[in-house]
Amino acid sequence: MATTLDHLVLVTSDLEAGMRELARRTGVEPVLGGSHPGLGTRNALLGLSWGGQRRCYLELLAPDPSQGEVPSDRTMLDLGARLREGLGETVRPHTWVVRPDDLDATLAAATGAGVEVGEVVEAARTRPDGTVLRWRLAVPRPLGLGGVQPSLIDWGPVGHPSDTAGPVVELEDLVLEHPDPARARRVLDILGVDHHVGPGGEARLTFVLRTPRGRIVLR
Repeated sequence: MATTLDHLVLVTSDLEAGMRELARRTGVEPVLGGSHPGLGTRNALLGLSWGGQRRCYLELLAPDPSQGEVPSDRTMLDLGARLREGLGETVRPHTWVVRPDDLDATLAAATGAGVEVGEVVEAARTRPDGTVLRWRLAVPRPLGLGGVQPSLIDWGPVGHPSDTAGPVVELEDLVLEHPDPARARRVLDILGVDHHVGPGGEARLTFVLRTPRGRIVLR
């Protein structure tokens, strides 16, 4: 089984403020994505390239006030848990999402190996141009390994957010740290993910980007 980076996830408490901050730091204007009905969130996007691959993107995820109160355990990518911890006024790395060649086979292998991957949720959002994107997403709750374990996604045959994610910035590095890097590495291997995990006092993701404003580090 093989997996490919699908997207990196930043979170913020206010989408418009987060978009302004990201534009200021990168020199690139994020593109409004849309709302995730029933999941309490909405997003904005930046195109991303990594190792020549451009079918990936940077997602800025925030609460959607128009949806009112949504149970914390139903929010997209477990954003509710992060909100309870407090997000402050900046954009922060939250987790990452990979795209397996075969989502169902990857889920079965992970479950058989004792890795918690969460239930598969079918979700959708409508782009500003009216196109409806649909996907299947497996997210452990709480996030696996503090967000170092990626969630798993399958977009099916129609559409991908990178098609309309706007200007592209380059991902120079995705730095993963965990107090038990050997355990984290085993989990990634089971998911078919080939990526280094270094030691750290806590679970942490760092996104290193090359942008029109130069090299920036989001942590």
